[in-house]
Formats: sequence, structure tokens, C-alpha cells
Amino acid sequence: MSMLGIVGNLIVILVVFQRRHTCRSTDVLIGALAVADFFTSVFMVPLPTPLRVPETWLGNVYCKVIYTSMLMWVSVDASIFILTLIPIERYIAIAHPLHFKRLVTRQRVGKVVAVTWMIAFMANFFLFFVASAKGDMCTETFQSQLAQVMTGCMLYLVQFLIPAVIMLVAQALTALVLHQQSRRRLGEDLKCNNSNPSAKYLVARKSVLKILFLVVVVFFISWTPTQTGYLLFNLRILPASYVDTDLYYALNVLAFCNSCANPVIYTIRNPEFRKAIGELFKSTTSTSGKTALFSEKVTGNTDLTISDVDV
Repeated sequence: MSMLGIVGNLIVILVVFQRRHTCRSTDVLIGALAVADFFTSVFMVPLPTPLRVPETWLGNVYCKVIYTSMLMWVSVDASIFILTLIPIERYIAIAHPLHFKRLVTRQRVGKVVAVTWMIAFMANFFLFFVASAKGDMCTETFQSQLAQVMTGCMLYLVQFLIPAVIMLVAQALTALVLHQQSRRRLGEDLKCNNSNPSAKYLVARKSVLKILFLVVVVFFISWTPTQTGYLLFNLRILPASYVDTDLYYALNVLAFCNSCANPVIYTIRNPEFRKAIGELFKSTTSTSGKTALFSEKVTGNTDLTISDVDV
């Protein structure tokens, strides 16, 4: 699974980089998501377990960083936070296109992505305090049961519940606005008339949103079981032995499948992405004719307003 995630997300990164001159803010976020999932997959590769961990500064660094899989969890959180940004970005683009074109640039999106990595690191900084080398082995010890409960609730809120609520609300509002735009621009009699330029544009926009919605759905399917189980464990509703059960490991495997699922979704659902994969293996470096991976543009002469173009 780690290798599938590494290879799949590396392809997404290369494809986005190949079209970096034409990519939009959505493509930047997709590329950033692939980077986070790539590092998640890399840090998922199991390392040899030492027979003895000395109680030295080096042993403590090993316990705090390697034993706790801190770098992997930072990457996981960064992936979740970036995924949360995508529905927000799409809602702003569709509901407030003029403000979007003025405020949301690739450079600003890049800065926001950098901030999400900082937040992801801070969310896992507690591992420096609970993990240490003791008795020739690594241990994780909270100061009290209350500290463990509070930490577990904090992680559930930051890593899952708050991002999940934001994704759902943003997706629902986007669908509502898009439905209103369809009725206003096309009318009931023209909704299915694909020869209408506005209809073509709305179909293209809906296609992109369906792909991104599917990405969010896969996130929910992957992470809801393990996050719920870990919350119940920290609340002491599940026994301490839960973290050593087959169910615990099975739910974690399901969760980490999310890191390699997105490239598969793009390949199946996005013809432009499939075309870009083929271009990776061609010798030409020309960017002529290349469009953004998640473009909503339509070809031909249209009567679309400024709010319809390249968002």
C-alpha cells in the first residue's frame, strides 16, 4: 500500500508540475494534497525496530520522532487540512467569482498550504512530551488520565470533526449555489440543452465538482471508523487492549488507503489527467495546447460573463 501511494502521488505531482504554467488554484491544492499523501506513504514504510533504545538524547529523539511516527501523522494532518481547503476554494470560486479572481492567486494558495503544514506540526507537537526512552525501550506516558482524554478529544476535533463539518457545509453550499446558477442562467427548458454555451460550462463545472466530492467521500469512508475508535479508546469506553487488536490495525489500514486513493480517482474520472499521464512519457516539453487539470473552460465562442471564465 505504501508503494502504491508513493508511485500514484508521485505521478500526480509530476503531472501538476508539468502543467505548472497553466494550473489554477485548484490544481495547486491538488498538487499540495498529493505531496502530503506522498510523504504519508513514505513515512508509512516500516523501519527495523531496535532491540534496545538507550536513555540518551539520541534515544529520546528516536522515541519522539520515529517510534511515535510523528512525521507520518504531520503529513496525515497536512493532507486532511489541504483537503478541507479544496471545497472552500471551490465554494468561493462559484459563489463569489469576482472576489475569487482578485483575492485567490496561486501564490497566496501556496502560502496557505505552508500554514497548514505548520498547523499540522503543532497539532502533533504533544508527542515530544509524552514519548521518551525509559528502561531500554520507548514509552508513551500522559501526565494523567484527564490529559489523555483531553488530548484524544483535541485530536478528534482537529484531525476529523472540524474538517469534516467544514467539508460538508462547503460542499452543500456549493451544490446549492450551482443549482441556483443553473436555474437562473438556463431556465427549466434549457438545462439539458448541451448546445447552449452556458450549459456546456455548467456541465464542465459540475464534472470537476463531482471529482472533488468523490475525493471527500473517500476521505469520510476511510477515516471515520478509525477516528471514532481512537476517540472511544481515549475516553476509556474501549479497553486499553484495543490498540493491539486486529480491528484496530484493520481500521488503520482502511484509513491509510486514503493516501493512495486520490490518484486512482483522478485517473478514472478525469480525461485530462489521463491525457497528462500519457504526456509524461513523451519527449516534448511544449506547453502548447495544455490546459489546467481541473479546468472548467469550454471551447468555442461563448456568451459567458467574466464570472464564468477560468475559476
